[in-house]
Amino acid sequence: MALVFDFKNSNTKSWFRNNLGKLLQKRLEIRLAGEKVYDNSGESLLEVYKDLWLHNKQRDDMVEDGIASEATRKKISKDDAGNDDTDATALFGVFGTKQKIRINKILKDHGLYAPHNMANDLQYVITLPTAAEIMNAQGGESVEGYTLENIELEYESIDNIDLSRKAEGLYGSERELSFEHATLMKKTEWSKDSTIINETINVPRRSMKAIVMLFTNKTKTDSEEYIYPNIEKVRVTIEGVPNAVYSQGIPKTRLYEEPRRLFGTNGISHQTLTGFFKDKKFALVIDFRTASDANTYGNGAKIQNTQSGILVEITKKATTADVVCYLFVLSDGVIKITNGQLAGIKY
Repeated sequence: MALVFDFKNSNTKSWFRNNLGKLLQKRLEIRLAGEKVYDNSGESLLEVYKDLWLHNKQRDDMVEDGIASEATRKKISKDDAGNDDTDATALFGVFGTKQKIRINKILKDHGLYAPHNMANDLQYVITLPTAAEIMNAQGGESVEGYTLENIELEYESIDNIDLSRKAEGLYGSERELSFEHATLMKKTEWSKDSTIINETINVPRRSMKAIVMLFTNKTKTDSEEYIYPNIEKVRVTIEGVPNAVYSQGIPKTRLYEEPRRLFGTNGISHQTLTGFFKDKKFALVIDFRTASDANTYGNGAKIQNTQSGILVEITKKATTADVVCYLFVLSDGVIKITNGQLAGIKY
């Protein structure tokens, strides 16, 4: 499913940053029967980063999602600066101002969804960002705002009676929907002069997949810019057991391996080793899964002792400016449905 709309810029002096479809989901809440099954206030920050690991071919085909060249994004935003880019002109001739927000979290992993068989529908609550958070302006000009117009819900359905009955039958007795539960645990500021950082994560989880730390400048002008804060080594203690991930700690030579294990694909991705460190596409990832298969559920770390929890000790060099650190916790979640009603949520 997706929301399709016309993106209307309030002036002709600004344009949206890359990956608009994800940027518009500043915070995402998913509810079922009045219960929150998902609530991530840093949704756009995390999802934009994940898309940096997509295949180049996938990104090239995501103009409707707002992933495009600056020239194309200026055309869609109706920026009046001189723009004779032939590719941008051609794409704008096809799509115009049409953009898309995909609504697929949880639903995309479990085949057909039969809402009329549910006592309560899944409800998606999207908090939109301010214009200043997702748009840039021409020199000396300001960002004024945006609107989403002509909003339509786009979805696919089956007309075949036999197939539809099979889909309905999945919700007739008991069913479990597994999903990745992500939450922004904390937001902190790292001083440019600091050389040792300690972060503690003391939340209980049945299966914690990973800790992800993303770093940005205090003022963002690029939606796909994630700073490398000169990290030298990372030590991880889990419930009192030191160096539980790497026996000697994670050296900086292995900092690329962890996010590639979590977010990477088997083929050629948009992310590169050089881009990761040099072109500000960095993420500090600590992967707790016993296997890197994205389709395997429940193989993360079981965190029970919240007094000890997880301690991450980071050794780093000084940087030229302060950076903002966003710490996310990714876990395996499951929604249990019995006779079309919510029977429980675990993560």
